Amino acid sequence: MSNKDRLTRNTRREQRRSELQRSSRTWNLILLGSLGVAVVLVVVFLVAMVTRVNTLPGEVAIADEGRAIVPEGTTLTFRHEPPSSGSHYGVGVESGFAETPIDPGYYLNNLSRGWVVYLYTCDSDCAEIEAQLREFYKTSITPDPLYGVRKAVITRYLGEMSAPVMALAWGNEMPLDSVDGGRLLQWYQRFVNRGPISGP
Repeated sequence: MSNKDRLTRNTRREQRRSELQRSSRTWNLILLGSLGVAVVLVVVFLVAMVTRVNTLPGEVAIADEGRAIVPEGTTLTFRHEPPSSGSHYGVGVESGFAETPIDPGYYLNNLSRGWVVYLYTCDSDCAEIEAQLREFYKTSITPDPLYGVRKAVITRYLGEMSAPVMALAWGNEMPLDSVDGGRLLQWYQRFVNRGPISGP
């Protein structure tokens, strides 16, 4: 066999080896890509399942009424009472128990940033329900892990409510017949930092 034949055979062998390596790389990329898509689908499925499983008894999703920011003092109207979404002012309120009723235009700002709001209503003697809600806030609401803020507001509501206590998150509500600290805490844990925007 001549040197020329040997060189030709070696060249062909190298070409075949090179083609096999290219083909192998292509299949590896296809396999890794398919695996990546499968992982993403599994994660999406698990998140959806966790969200559904964690739905609390009495929790109701309310149609989103938008989130336009309007000047303070603007008269606001809502399709649903009490509102859990909709046009609101550019500033929110401080965490804690409010001594005077807070206008929805302010507390909606908080809800949009992933806070929760607890509303209550009472006809005349509010001392008992207010004491229970103050104690709940003091002993149960802890700073959130993202911003280190107690992202909860408690305020009396002067409009129409279907129950004496109403837990709100953006686009969600849960009516309660009394101050149930366990369920109110579950609400906070479920919805804190789950508003349409992120912020302290």
